Amino acid sequence: MTKLEFVQKPHLSLYLGKQVTDVIQHPEPWKWCIVLEGGVEIRNKDRRETFKPKDIIGHRIRTISMSEGDTTLHFTNEQKWSLNPTQYAIYDPKYSTEGESYPQWPGELEDAGIPSHPEEEVSIEPSADWDRQREAMEQEQDKRISGQARDWMEEDQRESDS
Repeated sequence: MTKLEFVQKPHLSLYLGKQVTDVIQHPEPWKWCIVLEGGVEIRNKDRRETFKPKDIIGHRIRTISMSEGDTTLHFTNEQKWSLNPTQYAIYDPKYSTEGESYPQWPGELEDAGIPSHPEEEVSIEPSADWDRQREAMEQEQDKRISGQARDWMEEDQRESDS
């Protein structure tokens, strides 16, 4: 007799090969999501990640790579997009009657009463210094994206050399 294993919450590997049908931007710049066939949404929850993915509609998730620092979706058009591992959620109507789930948030923390993503707002109104802070965040994000692109190019070069 075989033991059946039930998935408690969806995880990204369930969506390998799924086609991207849309990328939705909500009014807040950090609230965007990748929509897959079947109505599945991969929702960004990282308030620092204000740039949504481009040029992926119509392409499929080819593979996923995960590390402590990021979770990267690789698409069939060679595009790559990284998410903060604990700051994204999956909404899948087949799995959830409760809404979205945080696949990389440890269940032990949830069991201990530490929620995956508290719903309270970070701040109600922007500080008077918001323009300077936003510019600094955008520069930090550009630096991170450039670093990731450089790392990916070096990785691709190593793979093609071997």
